[in-house]
Amino acid sequence: MKKLFEEYVESADYKINVFFKELEAQINRWFNKGSLAAQGCEIDGEIQISNYNPMEKFLIFNFVEPVEPSEENDGTSYRYRVTFMVRLDQMKGGKKDDTQEETEDGQVNPKQGEITSTGMNLDIDKVLLKIHQFNEENEQKGELVEEVSIGDIKEDFLIDKIGQLKDKSEDGDVDSNDLKDDIHTL
Repeated sequence: MKKLFEEYVESADYKINVFFKELEAQINRWFNKGSLAAQGCEIDGEIQISNYNPMEKFLIFNFVEPVEPSEENDGTSYRYRVTFMVRLDQMKGGKKDDTQEETEDGQVNPKQGEITSTGMNLDIDKVLLKIHQFNEENEQKGELVEEVSIGDIKEDFLIDKIGQLKDKSEDGDVDSNDLKDDIHTL
């Protein structure tokens, strides 16, 4: 029997690369035309996409936030390193289709002789977000680590997370760990 067409399945690497390219374009808009640009924040260097690790893919960028002088500070600036990480082993499989069958215990497996897990339709559902905050002496002041849904990644969301990190690091608690939010201040 001849097949009239074959199903096109995009590789996980391709999907991650497209996701990172779209995210990179969003980040550039945030720092060129968005609220972050209006606050004087600037990207420090380039946005880097790393696909070298076969199981973990990264998008990393640094930016500088100027701080206006006030009674509490002398107008120093903060530097941030933001990392978005996608792990291939945590990507969600596509919906059950006719190339998959459900077993008695509810597991979804490929049908006998059909596409294996490397060819299944995988989607990016969540990414790991890491934000590191540094002072002008390049000393780390705090870190935020959180798994976030890709639908939540917007400029306001990033500003909120940076605000949470600043609030925790400016409290002045030496070597405190807030495990509930997974925000660490040094």
